[in-house]
Amino acid sequence: MRNLSITTLFVILALTAWTQQAQAPVEITSEPSHHKVLDNTFVRVFAVSVDPGKSSLMHHHGHDYLSVSLGDAQIMNTKQGAQPVAASFKDGDVRFTPAGLVHAVANSGATPFRNRTIELMGATTNQKACTEACAVTVPCDSADKSTCASGVKLFTSDQWTVTTVTFPPGSKLGEHSHGGNVLLVPLTDADLTEKNQGKAETTVHLKTGELVWNDPETHSVSNTGKTTAKLVILEFK
Repeated sequence: MRNLSITTLFVILALTAWTQQAQAPVEITSEPSHHKVLDNTFVRVFAVSVDPGKSSLMHHHGHDYLSVSLGDAQIMNTKQGAQPVAASFKDGDVRFTPAGLVHAVANSGATPFRNRTIELMGATTNQKACTEACAVTVPCDSADKSTCASGVKLFTSDQWTVTTVTFPPGSKLGEHSHGGNVLLVPLTDADLTEKNQGKAETTVHLKTGELVWNDPETHSVSNTGKTTAKLVILEFK
């Protein structure tokens, strides 16, 4: 019965891929699996969700974009004019794709395919993934180093950087400055305390996948919750 189910699934996906190839591509704004959640001069962000056994329409990406995976997923990725290719994603994966991609995504796994697709509205030059010395130094004066925040640089370009930051419970990131605008993509729910320079301390509750857009600022951040907080941070220069 299991083999029959798997076979049936792949037949459905193959037929879906054939149908996708025959359809005229739509713009990302007209693709039903993509829901716009943020739009400004720097980024246009879509919440993407495709259930198991379902597929997006063939659609066009007119801008360079970053994708941030929310949860593990397996898909069949079909580029226009090409055969479907299997792809796997892990929770927190961040990938860069240049403008011009036309494709459709079929969910071949048992869990929803979810991500935040971050279109970069300006030019991107000298983009590259970090492969060496990617750890980010995060100041920590705690004797217990397990409570220190940590960071990993994922991508850099002339215009922006992408970093993941992990805050164990009780960790504090001392006062620091962001010279450019910042987009936060929480990978976990979290309760943080933030102190902006010259302002009162505030409590921030983050939910997985709910975006936070910040202007340039100087602040400190503490994890006052009971669970580890993990964020993807896109910072413009």
